[in-house]
Amino acid sequence: MGRPLKIQKYSAGSGDTSKNGVGVAIDQGFPQFANVEVPVVPTGMTSSEFLGVVGGANALNGTSIASSAFPVVKIIANVNGQQGNAYIITQKGQTKYLVSGEDSVYANNLTTGYSYQITNLGTGTNWTQLGAGVNPQPGQVFTCQLPLGSGTGNGTASDAGQCTLVTSNVLTTGQMNMTFQSGGNLVYASRLTNKYIFDGSTPPNRYAVNFFAPESAAAIANVNITGNAGTFTSNAYSTYTVGSTITISGNLSNVATGNISGYTSPSTYYITATNGTTTFTLSTTAGGANIVTTAGNTTGWTFTAEGAATTVVKSGADNATWVGTSGPANTGNISLAQVSNYTS
Repeated sequence: MGRPLKIQKYSAGSGDTSKNGVGVAIDQGFPQFANVEVPVVPTGMTSSEFLGVVGGANALNGTSIASSAFPVVKIIANVNGQQGNAYIITQKGQTKYLVSGEDSVYANNLTTGYSYQITNLGTGTNWTQLGAGVNPQPGQVFTCQLPLGSGTGNGTASDAGQCTLVTSNVLTTGQMNMTFQSGGNLVYASRLTNKYIFDGSTPPNRYAVNFFAPESAAAIANVNITGNAGTFTSNAYSTYTVGSTITISGNLSNVATGNISGYTSPSTYYITATNGTTTFTLSTTAGGANIVTTAGNTTGWTFTAEGAATTVVKSGADNATWVGTSGPANTGNISLAQVSNYTS
């Protein structure tokens, strides 16, 4: 399955007092460009950034494990029938992961036979009796052994379990998805390793996965709303893509006739349909329902479209290895992809 995903965590014992004394950080990421023997910083990136990604769960008594310097992969998962943002605890196979939800469940609401990850020991909660063993710790995964309502105290846990990665926004119990950006597109991943991510093509395209891939952005001119279901026109732009974003900022002037229901400045929307250059349809979520609009001009608003990632990085392999992947053929380069992530 390739090298399994690194998992960011904190060692037991003393060290990082800002993390409630739970220890020093390990496996936070990969060497930053400034710390390698012969640093070569790709165009658009900084010396404090690095290539490759890590997982990690937010299970430190409510303290976030992620930071802007060392993020962790963000996923959406359906665990124990509960769907929402989640973290990767460990990689179990090529497309299987042990994951933890972002939800918080009090001890008296735990269900027999379901798996959970302790997020806060709390006070008055007998985790051992619930099934967590003789020395329960935050971050520990266990299967609840008592009937619903048996737990006591204010200790909390999150839903946890094994999920299979799928390339769809529709999830059933035991499924998860993760997305990444490449060339301005929002793409569902079919597979992930420490250094590479794959799309859902047949055969899949491989990208150098990253937290920091630089993206370009450009202003869009002469934008008008053409209907009541999120449809727009603009001057020619190169290039709108489904899944990329458009950010709108500012306030409508007194001559503006168009509007967006619920708009606040700034707001970011996802393109759900486009002809690539002069028309686009917007939603508040990737692949979601169209926003509600009023047709007319948008004088006073500034529209900024997400552009394509501009950086490619030398693979370190011979050219033939990479011909036919997402990078330019015969160059030995591979396109960078930016995976969705938590930064705090």
